[in-house]
Amino acid sequence: MLRAITLISVLFSLTNTWAGVGKVTEQSGPTEIVRARKSISSAVNTAVEMNDTIVTARSRAELTFDDATKVKITEQSKLIIDDFVYDPKSGTGKLAMKVALGTARYASGQIAKNSPQQVAVTTPTASIAVRGTDFSMTVDELGRSLIMLLPSCDDKTCVTGAIEVSNQSGSILM
Repeated sequence: MLRAITLISVLFSLTNTWAGVGKVTEQSGPTEIVRARKSISSAVNTAVEMNDTIVTARSRAELTFDDATKVKITEQSKLIIDDFVYDPKSGTGKLAMKVALGTARYASGQIAKNSPQQVAVTTPTASIAVRGTDFSMTVDELGRSLIMLLPSCDDKTCVTGAIEVSNQSGSILM
């Protein structure tokens, strides 16, 4: 009986470990995570999973993914995590997310640095191909998108990478 309980406990902890793809690392005010059609109130260190929708009202939140990708979302925003797979040994994987409303700032992690073609960020009217850099995107109530390339800075230097923004009219490399 004790072995069965131990086995069930181990399997349950593995399920929780495998499910999370990152966590909430900053938050100001109530933020909601919609998971499997259920609303979860988040707090700092709340795990985020694939297919989660993060919704802010009068709050801001920062998500940090397992590959060190950071996404900051502002008030009145909605972010959907479509896909995230990461191999920490090789630093490669796949990331797909959608900003459905509001403003988000994306800062590249290991996936974008090692496998940039495997990162897909979309809005209702644009697709962004990340080339290992920072950028912000704002989606208004009509679904229109504004995308801005930003410098990536650490304690010593700032560098500006590139993104390719595509929509029905074509593509532009920034």
